[in-house]
Amino acid sequence: MTTINPVVPQTVRAFAPHREAAPLSTQLTPRAVAAWEARLGVDRQRMARPTHFVGPLGVQEWRGGTVMVPRDVENFRAVRYDRELSLTGSFCALHSPARIERTATLVEHEPRETLLVTVTSLRGRTVLRQNGQEYDYSAGDLVFVATTSPFAQATAAISDPAGLVIPLTMLGKHRALAERQRRPINKRSALSRAAAGFIRRFAADTAAADMPLPSSDTELAAVDLVTAALAELTVDDGYRLQDDALFNHQSALDLISRHHRDPEFTPDSIAAELHLSRRQLYRLFENTDQSLATRIADARVETAREMLLANPWLPIGNISAAAGFRSVATFRNRFKASHGVGPVEYRQRVMG
Repeated sequence: MTTINPVVPQTVRAFAPHREAAPLSTQLTPRAVAAWEARLGVDRQRMARPTHFVGPLGVQEWRGGTVMVPRDVENFRAVRYDRELSLTGSFCALHSPARIERTATLVEHEPRETLLVTVTSLRGRTVLRQNGQEYDYSAGDLVFVATTSPFAQATAAISDPAGLVIPLTMLGKHRALAERQRRPINKRSALSRAAAGFIRRFAADTAAADMPLPSSDTELAAVDLVTAALAELTVDDGYRLQDDALFNHQSALDLISRHHRDPEFTPDSIAAELHLSRRQLYRLFENTDQSLATRIADARVETAREMLLANPWLPIGNISAAAGFRSVATFRNRFKASHGVGPVEYRQRVMG
């Protein structure tokens, strides 16, 4: 997955003129960079090596599906940490005043089906233009911007966006809310504030710190939080996601893929998550060749099979538990039903 340009807008709010307590900084000095890195809260000895962008050449090097238009090209400065994770991407950036655009031409020739989730900490007004509308936002606000349609954002002062790049396919039925033409206004609820703080911390820890990649479960937890913040917007403005068989069917498959390793995960778990009765849920799969219970068991068997080969010295009991089976006996029976032999013999044949 290619990391998207991390310089993106921070929230969507009705415009209201305001006075700044002090002049906003427009010069990206070494002192400003040091202060920014200190705000990230990462141990200096563990910080990764950032990418620097300077002057006209830096403008050309700032890619990622956008066009950079600095207010002062000759004095343009930017610093960026970004990292491709196993499922998503994370970034932390600091840049001088500029306008960043994702044009219709770029959308057509460099399609990117991702959601940018961003928050900043510096004061200053930033304006987002997308889908024929204009929005104003400020520090500490949470914003969602889909890269499937053109947008442009401009800031008159130094900005420090940080956040996540999430494939839209990971959002399930909430993708419709992320992509709709009328952008959602994120109010400062307890959930949105918590999500903004977590996302900034997560981005700093994963992009700016030279440390091992987080587990896929950790990334999924971050995506779940973003999804919850998106879902909260449906209450704010009365918008309701389409609740049809296709959305629910795909959402059920997505839940199986993400949670089958939990031994407590069952079809009832899916029904509770999707707010469906058991009867409604089973109707989604009544014309398919596999029941929900079989799909969950098959997902566990496949996970176990991959672990058998990737960890040749790991005991069968450990693999059984990690794949989501309640007992080794159930694991053996399911595995033999799928592959014709037990897990031990399968490992010996393949590895041998």
